[in-house]
Amino acid sequence: MIPKECKRLAEVDFPIAVVSKHSAREKSIRHGHPSTLHLWWARRPLAACRAMLLELLLPDPCDDNCPDDFKLQARNLLPQLVGKIGPKDADLRKAFLKFIGDFANWDNANHPVYLEVGRGLVKAAHGEEPPLVVDPFAGGGSIPLEALRLGCEAFASDLNPVACLILKVMLEDIPRHGPELAQELRRVGAEIKKRAEQELAEFYPKDPDGATPIAYLWARTVRCESPNCGAEIPLMRSFWLCKKANRKRALRYQVTRLPSPRGRGECAARGV
Repeated sequence: MIPKECKRLAEVDFPIAVVSKHSAREKSIRHGHPSTLHLWWARRPLAACRAMLLELLLPDPCDDNCPDDFKLQARNLLPQLVGKIGPKDADLRKAFLKFIGDFANWDNANHPVYLEVGRGLVKAAHGEEPPLVVDPFAGGGSIPLEALRLGCEAFASDLNPVACLILKVMLEDIPRHGPELAQELRRVGAEIKKRAEQELAEFYPKDPDGATPIAYLWARTVRCESPNCGAEIPLMRSFWLCKKANRKRALRYQVTRLPSPRGRGECAARGV
């Protein structure tokens, strides 16, 4: 275990230029990235979270209170990724910073050797009992996700129920079920869609041609004050549903004259 008097790497140095570059690159990554699970407006870059967690979990080898046993294990783990390390503690610190900067790369996030070395360093620093990382306002879950990647235990929560759903799926369901989760979600989603269509059928009647409407637009209405009209007019700027070149769809406005209980005709408007 690291003595409380020992400084952590984050207190002395950080490869900010390298980590910033990898964090900026993450914005353009879509395939396999957790950001595609659900849009979250304050998502933290995984690269920055992974790097900072390592900096906080690992001691500074140049500190007088850093255990010799930890430095020995680090010298056995790091050379397979950073090459030969010099004899001084400052050389070991440089090796740590290089490893952390390289590990921040998204391409190395699931690399088996980087994972082995990262988890090995955390274990060497904290012993057999994994450290607990707590994030009470986890949001999109970047911090607890990276804590799990490094072999830590993670506790995450949030006040927003959407964030709680993201956290449950990303931190519990995906690691537990793996690829089978996607198939199960498709099956359950299809079942929910089928039941919803059955229960809502009476509220969404089919058009005169027997086809189910592709969409509904809801709007406030005003009644025409003309003595010979009385139609309800929807307050809408546009009836367009889609304007893509190969998928142009819009509601067509129709005015139908209905018999009036007071002996005069009234116009009713509806969109089809």
